[in-house]
Amino acid sequence: MTLSEYSQLKQQVLLDVSKSDNHAYLLDKLKQYYKDDIDSDRRFEKIFTMSQLLRILEIRDVLSEDNVAPLKEIARRLNNNELLKRINCYETNHVEREYINYYSMDNTDNTSKNDIKEVYNYAHPYANISIIKKNRINNQIVEGIGSFWRALGRNLKIPEGKIDDIDLNHQYVADKVLEILDIYYNQKADPQRWFFDLCNALEKARRKDISKSLQNIMAMNI
Repeated sequence: MTLSEYSQLKQQVLLDVSKSDNHAYLLDKLKQYYKDDIDSDRRFEKIFTMSQLLRILEIRDVLSEDNVAPLKEIARRLNNNELLKRINCYETNHVEREYINYYSMDNTDNTSKNDIKEVYNYAHPYANISIIKKNRINNQIVEGIGSFWRALGRNLKIPEGKIDDIDLNHQYVADKVLEILDIYYNQKADPQRWFFDLCNALEKARRKDISKSLQNIMAMNI
């Protein structure tokens, strides 16, 4: 098993949580369940999303590619047998490796600059996605967004002035969308939440159909 499979597993868990009508209740219960592991009232109060909770658990070494028990706990509480089966399969086939806890490196004074550089490179949104999957995601947006490309840009927090520049510099919508996505991936995207933020931006732009297509692509084993 590779780190990318672990990241994809996390993304699937977060996706399934987002689909649950009780996601806020589930988050609250899991925060209480892992309160001792969080070990900080200040951090505890600043956890507003499941992604943030998983991030803290990674920093605390409670969750890692070698220990996905928290993901199993979430799957159990979701009563999602298919997800639980996938996690069990991951555990069965995963081979532990020696590794540094990259998630907590920003809290370590002895980390070298080269190590830090490697962590940030790994954190790029595309780090754990195959070229085929990346291209399918982009093509789905480029081919389907049409006149909603401006709304997508705004929802991805790209400044209105920059959107105007893109409109002037490119004749075809496809080129405009590609530049919007390039800016988002390289300047705006949160490495942990990029896919979910992208789907939310599409839904706010009234293109829930594209968002659903991206979720299907992300779930593919390609």
